[in-house]
Amino acid sequence: MLRHLFLPFTLLLLSVAVPRTEAADDPAAFLEEFGREAIAQLADESVPVSQRQQRFQEMLDRGFDLEAISRFIIARPWRSAEESERQAFITVFKDYLTQRFLPLFEGYANGEFRTGGVRVDQDNEDLAWVRVTFQSPRGQPIQTDWRIRRNGGEFRILDIRAEGASMALTLREEYASVMRQEGGLAGLVTRLEEQVERGAFRPN
Repeated sequence: MLRHLFLPFTLLLLSVAVPRTEAADDPAAFLEEFGREAIAQLADESVPVSQRQQRFQEMLDRGFDLEAISRFIIARPWRSAEESERQAFITVFKDYLTQRFLPLFEGYANGEFRTGGVRVDQDNEDLAWVRVTFQSPRGQPIQTDWRIRRNGGEFRILDIRAEGASMALTLREEYASVMRQEGGLAGLVTRLEEQVERGAFRPN
């Protein structure tokens, strides 16, 4: 399930984009510009892996609202957690995303995508869903919706939905189960750190 949800994320980052000047006012153009920068920064296998890992995490910081996503994913335990626990989760969450998805850039033949309109939230004009359809070189089209928020003149990604499944909600349910087993947020962080350390999230 999670691999399917994050495939659109990887495809987007490997896409061709429109000029930066358009991205400042249009969430769809922001996604396309984000993709163009990512392929320039991440797809060059002549760059050492450690350097590409750093670039990947920098792009996560700039393109995604990781604090808002983390707050939603962790839900109630986030409110009572110490700031150090929150930051520890964000750090290991980025490590998880990096380990799982950066290798998918290696040797990738670009897919194609098109944006199909922007739906602005009726109650908050700074929130919008952007429809994006991906055509993988080896599969059927994937229709997705990207939740985007504008804050202080900049866009950040909040969620991805693919075939009705929300990335953020899927992770929320998965991590809630782990926190029940491991005794809360600190236990989840420890579990994820151990899994990252042994390379459990690397693609097969």
